[in-house]
Amino acid sequence: MKKDINISEVAKKAGVSIATVSRVFNNSGPVKESTRKLIESIIEETGYLPNILARELAEKRTNLIGMIVHNLTGEGMARTIQGVSDILEEHAFNLLMTCSNGNFESEKKHFELLRLKRVDGILFATRNFTKEHKEIIDKLPIPVVVLLQDTEKEQIPCVTFANYSMAKEAAENLLKLGHRSFAYIGGPEHSANANERKAGVMDALKGADIDINSIPASTGNYHIESGYEGMEAIIKSGKKFSAVIAVNDGMAIGAMNCLMDHGFSIPEDVSVLGLDDTVLAKASRLKLSGVHYSYTKLGDEGAALLLKQIQSESSFFEKKVIPYKVNLRQSVRLMN
Repeated sequence: MKKDINISEVAKKAGVSIATVSRVFNNSGPVKESTRKLIESIIEETGYLPNILARELAEKRTNLIGMIVHNLTGEGMARTIQGVSDILEEHAFNLLMTCSNGNFESEKKHFELLRLKRVDGILFATRNFTKEHKEIIDKLPIPVVVLLQDTEKEQIPCVTFANYSMAKEAAENLLKLGHRSFAYIGGPEHSANANERKAGVMDALKGADIDINSIPASTGNYHIESGYEGMEAIIKSGKKFSAVIAVNDGMAIGAMNCLMDHGFSIPEDVSVLGLDDTVLAKASRLKLSGVHYSYTKLGDEGAALLLKQIQSESSFFEKKVIPYKVNLRQSVRLMN
């Protein structure tokens, strides 16, 4: 995060008076267009925000928080936004939200939009954090908290799930029930969270001397339909399995539906576990086994951490990891 700059420094860089800079930032009087563009270009080049300078003009914070989310579908993101909203409302902050659909160019534009809206801080929920994201965030003079990704290496504050360890523990639970042959349905290959969960599952199986190269696997887009299609491809491969692990509830339910449509009985023939525990887990034909963690808590913690950074008027690294619990329900059984 860039250090603050005072209004006189901006005026000096632009070769104009402090009053001229003030008129530009407050849109309070006439300024020649070429001069206005020059002042705005200085802000753009340095990454400083008008609201930082506006504080020196005795203006208050906007009490506005920006949030960029990768999608607006599914229960998880809705609960995350609710958690954020609850905390912000308690502290008299308002939320300005944008959706990028996971597109980097869109995310880049949204960071700029929120900068121009003079938000006091930004929550960034993404499935994939890159060096380009870090470069954007490092130029901002306001704090940013990343949700869903572990950005400890980049030293950017974050709130995330224990993707690797919870997936590993879930797989270990199936091993304790006597399962030795598995199928795996994963998420998109570009998703860091999906890759962490797959690594946790595979490491648990390797620890039990299971050849992971022989495990039938497929990938999908987190939706029920892709879980069904992935399961159907695995069934058609002819490989045997007593348990299926899916990266999330949607694909786990799609897998269960496919298995039952192909004459498999759950859990008598095949056990199914999702690395999620949303409302879908209890609404499925059989109560789905999964890993419970709170998206609402993710939003709560993310908003609280961001407000903490805003109050300190500096950006400092802190990581919060949301706790989890493996819940075994009707969709799994003890092997004989």
